[in-house]
Amino acid sequence: MNDHTDKDLIAGCVSGRNDALEELVSRYSDPVYRVVQYTFKTRNVSYSQQDLEDLHNSVFLGLFEKQCKKLRQYKGKNGCSLYSWIRMITVRTVIDHLRKGGVDALGRQKKDLPDEFVESLRTEQPEPWNDIDREDQWRMVNEGMKELLPRDRLFLKLHFLEGLSIGEVVDVMGLSDSNVHSLKHRAVKRLKSKVLGKG
Repeated sequence: MNDHTDKDLIAGCVSGRNDALEELVSRYSDPVYRVVQYTFKTRNVSYSQQDLEDLHNSVFLGLFEKQCKKLRQYKGKNGCSLYSWIRMITVRTVIDHLRKGGVDALGRQKKDLPDEFVESLRTEQPEPWNDIDREDQWRMVNEGMKELLPRDRLFLKLHFLEGLSIGEVVDVMGLSDSNVHSLKHRAVKRLKSKVLGKG
């Protein structure tokens, strides 16, 4: 599937052509089911066939609502395919569903900063980070994220806060395996500097 075909399909959906809408559903229906199921499994959350059906339908309703707003936001930058874009939207749809049910992005009932994220910001000194309660940690992280470059902020949000694996982030952001780890290291270091005032 090339980028030109993706854009033609989106243009047809945006213009309200039924054949384009049907083709999009036909082409991506099975992948959306698989991603919904995969997202549940990776977060160790039980699900029913009805959950799969409901979320599958929610993904496509979300793609088509407001004159296909989410589809119009797809730009195909950095080699991101339409499949990767829909995959990201599907993962976010499932995560939003879990959060509404009191489950966070990593499948935990209690909303908290992911342990790996907390550990990456931990310092050898007990102050100021280690003894701060989690609510204040959230506030500090949110403030620090606002000051980062968009690329770093997107990586941290997708990987740590939304729970996407490194492989999923590579797909969504169009990164190579060789530079994703350096991006992770740099983004965490910059956030640490913003939050704690040190690298």
